[in-house]
Amino acid sequence: MKKFLQIVICFFLLVSVSATANSQFSKPEFAIKYRQSVMFLMSQHFGRMAAMLNEKSSDNKEAFEDNALLVQTLSRLPWQAFRVPGTDKGHTSLKSSAFQQQDKFNEFARTLENQITDLVSKAKSGDFNAIKTQFGEVAKSCKACHSQFRNR
Repeated sequence: MKKFLQIVICFFLLVSVSATANSQFSKPEFAIKYRQSVMFLMSQHFGRMAAMLNEKSSDNKEAFEDNALLVQTLSRLPWQAFRVPGTDKGHTSLKSSAFQQQDKFNEFARTLENQITDLVSKAKSGDFNAIKTQFGEVAKSCKACHSQFRNR
């Protein structure tokens, strides 16, 4: 229950930050900070799910599902902040090609959202093998976008 409360609090904080952030995207650095924050949270919860899968423990089913739901919510937040002109410069690892190939970038974003939705469905099913396979698909979609549009 304590974990669920933490997730709920985190969700409401993100919603309030996203409402504030949308009005502050007039400056590229605010959009960069916003999307980096969302991506950081996604990676933290994705890492927690990976650790749970490595443990192969059925005790973590509810916690895994909670993390998957949170990542699903987070996965819908950063895309507006990637559309702000000038956010490929400064303290960011975004390649300029994200602006030049917006259709492809948006396709990667939709793929990620769909893959995570599928992960949530698999998490609810409790089928460990299906969950692990879908988790790998989500990871591949992250890597594909990062390979194409991220410097590092």
